Amino acid sequence: MKRVYGIKVYGKLLRVLLLISLFLYTLYPLAAQTQKKKELENKKQELQKDIDYQNKLLNEVKKNKNRSMIQLAILNNKIAKQQALINTINKELNVLEGNISEAKEGILRKETELKLLKNDYAKIIFASFKNRDSYSRIMFLFASNDFNQAIQRIKYMQYYTEARKKQAGLIEDTQRQLLTEKQEMENRVDQQSKTLSEKQTETGNLSKQKKDKEITLTDLQKREKEIRADIRKKKEQAEKLRRAIEKVIDAEIAKSIPKGKEGTGDVKKITLTPEEKDLSNNFESNKGKLPWPLAEGVITESFGKHQHPDLPGVEINNNGVNIGTNKGASVRAVFNGTVVAVASVGGMEGKVIILKHGEYLSVYSNIDEAFVRSGDKIKTKQSIGKVLTDDNAGTELHMEIWKGQTMLNPESWIVK
Repeated sequence: MKRVYGIKVYGKLLRVLLLISLFLYTLYPLAAQTQKKKELENKKQELQKDIDYQNKLLNEVKKNKNRSMIQLAILNNKIAKQQALINTINKELNVLEGNISEAKEGILRKETELKLLKNDYAKIIFASFKNRDSYSRIMFLFASNDFNQAIQRIKYMQYYTEARKKQAGLIEDTQRQLLTEKQEMENRVDQQSKTLSEKQTETGNLSKQKKDKEITLTDLQKREKEIRADIRKKKEQAEKLRRAIEKVIDAEIAKSIPKGKEGTGDVKKITLTPEEKDLSNNFESNKGKLPWPLAEGVITESFGKHQHPDLPGVEINNNGVNIGTNKGASVRAVFNGTVVAVASVGGMEGKVIILKHGEYLSVYSNIDEAFVRSGDKIKTKQSIGKVLTDDNAGTELHMEIWKGQTMLNPESWIVK
């Protein structure tokens, strides 16, 4: 009978071990949820940082005499970021909901485990009470059929005593874990409540921004003739800039032709030295990884020909990319190179700086003050000038990238 009971105790301990392993297994999805929540929190912080910067830009732009296309572009960017922030908060709420559900299931499992452990412990204590005196234990040994059975019974009694200690320890540990899980669930419920409140606040902010956009758009629509005239003027300036860049390219092609080969064929490509070829290859290998030409900024006009997203019938044709930034911002070189031009283009405000990177050129216009001269060697992220501020519009840098005589989309080259 004693041996049968020993087998039962052994079976109960196996069950306890199984319960512990099941508990550890449930920690893995919880860890994954925690990691996902951390990623979402990081994304929220990045989006909020962008929104805060765009608020700063809008406050600067609002000081200008009229609402401008730059203001509208910044508002569009801000609304997109605000919507992305709300979407991220929604994902975070889903994760929290999953965490709370997981915590409830964990508490239920832990309560079941605790009940089983206490029941098993009660049986062990009851059996121990029945065999509590030393005489019973000695008689249990002397009743052995042989020496080997006596040894087995001594081991059983040792195992039996150890089982009591382990069972008591498991009950204490499980009770502590249960209290911890209940506290964690309360924390998650509290966090869910705060996140819901955060969502309501951000949704209200989005609504305000959309109203602000409507006011700006209405004002711009009333000044449609003025806006169209401004677009035509910018188109003419872009054409002048294109011709100026092509002249620089032609001059670089002419300079690169080896002596004695001038006038031999229609050369349309810059002849590169081995060092320039390496620089050109390095520039090309960094496509999509080049730093921004500004420490901070918002893309206010993208590359190419396209319809304006909010003004029907208004077509934009941009040879590069426009980036709105704060007043007094410094322009940075996107890569190592040489200054090949610092010039003024007729009809355009500000200066133009052109850097050569082997076969590639990076062009920076609407520069108020240049910090470099033609022939200077430039390092990546080196400050080369200061962006011009227009009192009627705002502070905006225009940037272009060329490969030989071909215009490229700068957004494909600078880091996202």
